[in-house]
Amino acid sequence: MVVHYYSEIIRFWNKINFITKRILKKFAFLETNELPNYLYATYRLLWEKASEKTIIKELRVIDRGFVKKVKMFSWNKVLDNKNETEKFSISEAIPSFMIKRLLPMMDIEFLKSNIRFMNGLAKDIKISLRINKLCGKSNGTSLSIQIKENFKKNSIDFQEDTNIPDLFWISILHKKRVIRNPYYQSGCLIFQDKASIAVIQALAPQERDKVCDMCAAPGIKTSLIAQNMNNRGQILAGEFITERANIMELLLKQLNVLNVHILNTDSIIFPIRFQNYFDCILLDAPCTGSGAFLNSPELKWRQNEKFLHQNMLLQEKLLKSAINLLKPSGILVYSTCSLYPEEGEFQIKKILDTLEPMNLPDWMDRSYEIDGSCIPGTARLFPARHQSEGFFIAKFKKK
Repeated sequence: MVVHYYSEIIRFWNKINFITKRILKKFAFLETNELPNYLYATYRLLWEKASEKTIIKELRVIDRGFVKKVKMFSWNKVLDNKNETEKFSISEAIPSFMIKRLLPMMDIEFLKSNIRFMNGLAKDIKISLRINKLCGKSNGTSLSIQIKENFKKNSIDFQEDTNIPDLFWISILHKKRVIRNPYYQSGCLIFQDKASIAVIQALAPQERDKVCDMCAAPGIKTSLIAQNMNNRGQILAGEFITERANIMELLLKQLNVLNVHILNTDSIIFPIRFQNYFDCILLDAPCTGSGAFLNSPELKWRQNEKFLHQNMLLQEKLLKSAINLLKPSGILVYSTCSLYPEEGEFQIKKILDTLEPMNLPDWMDRSYEIDGSCIPGTARLFPARHQSEGFFIAKFKKK
């Protein structure tokens, strides 16, 4: 419960903090360690419509005058003197930095719809999970049929995705049921965002390939690469942070992945003796996470010029390393869970002279127009349109 409210207060931080601090100006007695109680009360009163009586009962130390003023709070009055960007930022709980970066790329209503989805405000939120065919659970009937029959038996409503095989959608209200389900507990089902799966659909690795997953942890995408390769071929999975590499090793064992070698390494200087070595490379690069607020709300308030610039420099170095490691005619898929063009289209534009664009699935959206046209070989997924994280995906062949 504490984690839930912490996460939700962070998700709507600028709104909750704005309201709380504005009202608390009149309460000079407040001690610093009391502030969390007042933030919690503001969230419960305005977002969950809790009654004054309930809040005072839950938080016996809270001032009754504060509770009354929160209940009477009006956005219309306080936003009157704000400019349009400030109004947008406060009302939609989004950093003004993001608004300024994204409005040139999409109209304001589409931006709002994406932000509202990532803020968890969509009706009947659905989450995606896929089948792990490496779990080895078979009784002569396909694993997909077994799972669908089990879901029906246990009243877990689901929909099959129209674009990706063996991908199911369930209501977030049924998540606990799935977690208790024996197919999930045995590793046959994995919660994975549709955009993340789409990246591997684009890569399309083959059984005999030598594949490099450059920034692999926590290993969910790596396990899907292995599944597509039927646990054959060779996958080298790089991860810079030792703790994350250890977590990935444990996860891959649990999912019965057999063809992955984990390297605790800096993928900018990948530790193999040969260039032009890999048939396929996945570079799911570190990024700002500006398309991933639904599950990681804390990322929202890290969005600023410095954070973006740091990630852009890292992505550029990783892309140069990827091109050096890739065989001529080898396939590179580059992706980021970012809505910024600086982490997608502009990065690809820098290296187009070494690459030949490849087709991506038709169901994906066009990428942003740069200099009046979209870059071939690139696409985007948007939260409001695909019910996924916001993703940039590019697929190219090395010349």
